[in-house]
Amino acid sequence: MMWIRKKYYVPFIELTKNPKINQWNLLKNILHQNKDTHFGSKHKFTSIHSYEDFQNAIPINEYEDLRSYINQQEQTGEPYLNSQQPVMYAQTSGTTGEPKNIPILNASIESYKHSQSLFSYTLYSFDTEVYSGNILAIVSPDIEGYLSTGTPYGAISGLIYKSMPALLRHSYLLPFEIFTVSDYDVKYYLICAFALKSENITLIATPNPSTILRLKDIIDTNFENLLHDIESGNLSCMKEIDPKKRKGINCKFKQNQLRASQLRELKKNRGRLSISDIWPNLKLISTWTSGNCSTLLPALRAQLSSKSFIAEIGYMSSEFRGTVNLDIRNEIQVPTLNENFFEFVERDEWGSESPNFLMLHEIELGKDYYIFVTTQNGLYRYFINDIIQVTGKYHNTPTMKFIQKGDGVINLTGEKLYEDQVNKAVLKVIKNYNLRIKFYVMVAYSKELKYRLYIQQPFKPAYAHEIEEEICQLNIEYMEKRKSGRLMPLEVVCVEKRTAEEFKKYNLDKGQREGQFKLVRLLSDKDCDFNFNKFCIRESC
Repeated sequence: MMWIRKKYYVPFIELTKNPKINQWNLLKNILHQNKDTHFGSKHKFTSIHSYEDFQNAIPINEYEDLRSYINQQEQTGEPYLNSQQPVMYAQTSGTTGEPKNIPILNASIESYKHSQSLFSYTLYSFDTEVYSGNILAIVSPDIEGYLSTGTPYGAISGLIYKSMPALLRHSYLLPFEIFTVSDYDVKYYLICAFALKSENITLIATPNPSTILRLKDIIDTNFENLLHDIESGNLSCMKEIDPKKRKGINCKFKQNQLRASQLRELKKNRGRLSISDIWPNLKLISTWTSGNCSTLLPALRAQLSSKSFIAEIGYMSSEFRGTVNLDIRNEIQVPTLNENFFEFVERDEWGSESPNFLMLHEIELGKDYYIFVTTQNGLYRYFINDIIQVTGKYHNTPTMKFIQKGDGVINLTGEKLYEDQVNKAVLKVIKNYNLRIKFYVMVAYSKELKYRLYIQQPFKPAYAHEIEEEICQLNIEYMEKRKSGRLMPLEVVCVEKRTAEEFKKYNLDKGQREGQFKLVRLLSDKDCDFNFNKFCIRESC
């Protein structure tokens, strides 16, 4: 940790003292590095000498604007978007149903290791005992498949998991083979078996708190089976697993009869066990605490003792890592100004004819902004549809936290469901049954972790399964969250035909102009307090 402090932490702190110069220097390096790419030549990178030049030369981009460059570079090996060839891709859901493949370069991996090392030091600074026991870190596999060219795609979190220093990896509780198990029920059972076998877990790290609550439910439901496996040293759910993976998992799962006896006695004395009962030495849980994830925190905190702390893991996505939390207790999230060039537009200005773009040093405390990022792996002025809030300053660098996704996208557990995907799924089922339906709205309920589709008759609630199958085809993240049980099944509620007019009136009463009224089909329960129950058809309510 002292080596990390000297190599990464101290130099990063120095950068925060002059964000304007350091952000501009980073941008110049990115443009210079990629000036001879097809994208760089088209947008005349060599003629960019100021931030104003940069704004004028390069438009705001979404993934679909860059997809052809990414695909052509992968197919030909020519530098269409990046001067270096990607070594893998981070795959995530796209708005069109076709996955987004985010280029990952060797330099990208080093940057992720850099920021992860910074965060590791932050955890250590908070509590030097945080690494004294086992680490229950839950990630996605680094290789989930291969493109037709043979280049792998997967999760950067898995790659970092495997490439952390040996001393830290020694504390990892889970063998990496578990993360490659495709059956979510089996995977989560295995995670629970390994976790339950250890009394001395001091750190739990996973982006979404729903994962931890899901593990606790599985432990409660399968408690005796898990104890039997721990007593015998034989995992009861391994039959369908590939023999090579099975061997890697089995060799690290040793019987522990004493631990099984302790847990059985503990349950006998206390009844339903909490997380703090199971792991009394737990110092810290590192997870997302902002946005919709915040609604899960009360349930998680209720499982913990006063000795355990929940730490914000930081603003991150498949496209880039946005912040590093440098102070766990005060949640000081500093933008990764050494990795990404940031731009911002005030929340209420985005969508106007000429929004005012600001650099990192120009954003103001307490205001909400849409964020745009230029990365070192080919995302230029990239619009990710995220809204952040400025929370303070660290030296001269504004600190920020993620607030929510922008218009037309909801993210309860990491699924990033788009309004366009909902429309495509619903309209396909409507067409299949030759129905004449004009009104439907899907609402995301953050506490229940489910979506509810309100739709007029003659639609039937029984069609919910078909809509969900269509959404899964369009959104791989949604499909994974449903398979793992972190997201509840879609519910369909039929409403009266008059609901359409009443819902429109509700929106007009809130200030929308009738001539500009546009029905938004995907909403969060935080943004919609319309009483649909008043209009639902009784048999579907």
